[in-house]
Amino acid sequence: MSPDQSPNMLSRIQAISFDLDDTLWDCAPAIRNAEKALYEWHKQKTPAITKVHSPESLMEFRKEVRAAYPELTRCVTAIRKQGLKTLLLEYGYPEEWAEEAFAVFYKARSEVVLYEGVIDMLDRLNQTFRLAAITNGNADLQSIGIEKHFERIYAANLTLLEKPAPDMFHQCLADMDIPADALLHIGDNPVTDVHGAAAVGVQTLWFNPYNHDWPEHLEPPNFEVQAIPDVVTLFQQ
Repeated sequence: MSPDQSPNMLSRIQAISFDLDDTLWDCAPAIRNAEKALYEWHKQKTPAITKVHSPESLMEFRKEVRAAYPELTRCVTAIRKQGLKTLLLEYGYPEEWAEEAFAVFYKARSEVVLYEGVIDMLDRLNQTFRLAAITNGNADLQSIGIEKHFERIYAANLTLLEKPAPDMFHQCLADMDIPADALLHIGDNPVTDVHGAAAVGVQTLWFNPYNHDWPEHLEPPNFEVQAIPDVVTLFQQ
């Protein structure tokens, strides 16, 4: 707990929102596996592409797509599908196959390994607080097995801007009909999670498992923990 914060702040909390990637699980392994699964799909279904492209060159291709469609970059699903359509058309394949390709990627992308203690934490917090997920990503919480824990799930899309924009925080507060300081947002990213939530008056908890130094140019979080079980402990103090 930050030295200038008091337990009284915790007493105001009615709901808790969670970032997902790198807060409830390590995102990088899932993305790597998803990219591999997608490349294998290309090898089997669209061999003309893999005769030209390596996994590395496809990453460069996606950068070009993001530059060509900046209005879609706020939604990871939309820009991924557009990249697949563009790639398929370039090599003479039906753009409709992008849905099948995305399904392969999405399934593997959602095969995450939850950090130790996540399920127990969600079970315990659910007994007292309303829970929400606020993410810039697109993991499938139903297939992961934790969708049931959340009253509300918000993912950045073409109308709800990605964090640190206030859109999803405002929507969560409106849907739950609570004041800003009655929501605690938990996330690993100092900018998108802590700074974004604090900018709209939401209380913040920085999940810092690697004990990084806080960026000096940003206002510090209200609270900080290094491990998932510490979140529950915070409310037992």
